Order: sequence, then C-alpha cells, then structure tokens
Amino acid sequence: MKRFRTTGVCNPNIQYMVDITDKIEQVKKLIEDREKYLRRIDDEDVSFKSVILAGVYDIKNLKLKLRPNEEKKYNSPWNIAAPFNIDMSLSEKGIEKMLKDYKNDRNIRLNAKKSAEFIHFYTNGYPFLVSRLCQIIDEDLGASWSEENMIKAVKLLLDENNTLFDDLVKNMENNKELQYLIEGIIIDGKIISFNLSNPIINLGAIFGIFSKRDNKVSISNRIYEQYIYDYLSSKIEVSNNVLEKYNFKSDFIQGNGLNIEKILLRFQQFMKEQYSKKDAIFLEREGRLLFLAFIKPIINGVGFDFKEVQISEEKRLDIVIVYNSNKYIIELKVWHGEEYHEKGLKQLVDYLNINNQNKGYLLVFNFNKNKEYKKEELIVEGKEIFEVFV
Repeated sequence: MKRFRTTGVCNPNIQYMVDITDKIEQVKKLIEDREKYLRRIDDEDVSFKSVILAGVYDIKNLKLKLRPNEEKKYNSPWNIAAPFNIDMSLSEKGIEKMLKDYKNDRNIRLNAKKSAEFIHFYTNGYPFLVSRLCQIIDEDLGASWSEENMIKAVKLLLDENNTLFDDLVKNMENNKELQYLIEGIIIDGKIISFNLSNPIINLGAIFGIFSKRDNKVSISNRIYEQYIYDYLSSKIEVSNNVLEKYNFKSDFIQGNGLNIEKILLRFQQFMKEQYSKKDAIFLEREGRLLFLAFIKPIINGVGFDFKEVQISEEKRLDIVIVYNSNKYIIELKVWHGEEYHEKGLKQLVDYLNINNQNKGYLLVFNFNKNKEYKKEELIVEGKEIFEVFV
C-alpha cells in the first residue's frame, strides 16, 4: 500500500482516507487467511497447520472515524469472526488430575483435591492464572502446598506486573463505559442481565473480563476482582493527599497483629473531617473504595486482604484481612434501616462461623443527612461485633 506525503498545508481528509484504505487491506488479508484455513479442513489448502490470533477481537467492534472531528462509531461491515463455542477454561477435576500427575512426578505431599478446589475458586479455571499460581507455589514457595502458601501465591500473583493485568487495566482505561460497568458490578453489587447485544457487555466478554453466571454479568474470576479492587483503590490513594495524615501504619500495630478497632475509628474521624460535606451520591460510590485505599498502606508488606461483594439489600462487601497469622473479618455495608441492619448482623455471624472467628467488625455507611458518627460493641449469637458508623 503506497503512502502519500503532502507538503504545505496538510489535508486531514487524505490521512483519514489512507488510514481507512489500510484497514480495508488488512481486513481483506484476514478474510483471505481465514478462507485458506477453512479450506484446510476439507484438504483443499495446506497453507496452515494452525492459526492463533492473539490480542485480536471481533472486527465488528472496531470503532472508526470516517471523517475528521466525527464521533467514533461502530462501523465495519466485515465481520469475519466465526462462532467459537469451546470452553477453554480448566475444570476443577481437570486441575485435580494435573496436580496428581505433578504430585507423582515430583514425589511430594499434596492434597490434589483440596488444592484444585482452592485454585479453581480464585481462577475459575482461567488457564494462565491456574498455571501461574502453580508455578509460584512450586518455584517460589518451595513446592509446599499448604493453605497458607496457596494464599501467599495469590498475593504474589496480584502483586506482580504481567501482560494479562496490563491488558486488563488498559482495556478499562480505554473504555470508560466498560470501566463504569465493572465498578458498578464489583463495588455496588449491580445486577445486569447477560446480553451480548449490548456492545459494552459484549466488549467485556471479548476481553475475558465478563462471564455469564445465572444469566447475569459477573467478573470472570476472583483474581480479576481482587486486582480491579486494588487498582481502583490505588487510584484513590494516589489522588488523595490527606489520607497519609490518618493512616500512619505504626499507630495500628498491636504485637504481631492489628488493632482493627483503632483503624475503624480513625477512618471514622477521617470521613467526618474530610468528607462530611460531600453529597450522598459521591459517598455511596466512593466511600467503600476510600476505606480500601485507607487500609492498603497499613497492611502492605506484611498482610493482604481479600474482598467479595455479597448481593443483598445492604450491598455488603466482605473483607478478610490476613496479617501474619491473624485473620480479621470486616463487613462493609450501606444503611437501609434497622430491619435490614439486623439481617446484616446475622449474615456477619454466619460468615464468622464459616471462617472460625469469634469476633467481627462492621463498617456501616449511612448517607442520611442527620446521621450520627458512632460506635457500638455487640454480642450476637455469642460473637463479638465491633460496629462503626460513618
């Protein structure tokens, strides 16, 4: 394809016509390659043994400008994608079989079933994430497959810089509508029907961020969820220049653990002094991310946190902090009245029972104008609950 150079005043229409012509040539080449590959199935062409397109998504989703200053639109008649209905994710039993083969080959102690359950729980069978977690445990953690080491492997994976996570962030930053939908799902517990005719949902599915669960849009795996939480809270931490005045790490260390009560009360002070005049819409969207940003410098280096949104009237967000050998359960929720609050306390007790914990913590975001910044210590079904309202 010949490029044209202009001298003097540049005509932007020429550049756009050249760019579009190049795209047409690229599409023609893709169509030609695809036809050759399909003919190979009928033994009519031997050009290809196999074809892998990496980092390419359905051409119908390309956004083009036909004229300068025109809004980008979905505008391509060449949809060369063929349906690909094979599930490439690894099943729990598939991971278990792989671990059994590894166990026999290396002659090590390993509960393959329990380890496979753990890995599948966090990766949902995403092949790279499965392999990378196994590699970290094998090479970086001495091939010791304890539950503690498996959790450490998740943390090490989340802390590393790799192409998969780079693409995840890039795709969110380059598609703000997609980012807002992702935030709504993992922070607010927003429930969206899985409908690929919606271009934003379709784009998220193509990027591997969304998957279908009970006919609803969900984040593909918990590793992605954790990474997105960390990414969003880090942006707030960087942009907020007063956080460091409140969350100085040494203030909250207690032996080899953390004083969670003190952390929650300091966050309450921070919210009261810095955000009391913010409107409720802003606080409902940003409040929980603010808390995640608040605790990150406190636990970094020694501990780590896992988060999981619970779909309910109170939009619960459960946070499990592991710091040295200590585990802390903190539930974040929005105030929707006393009745829902009582249900939330019962849910927290159930979650404490699941995690074999006797004490839990509750951070309640109340967006009413006349709210009271208070703390309460409760005993619910034999469990200690420390509750703070912001």
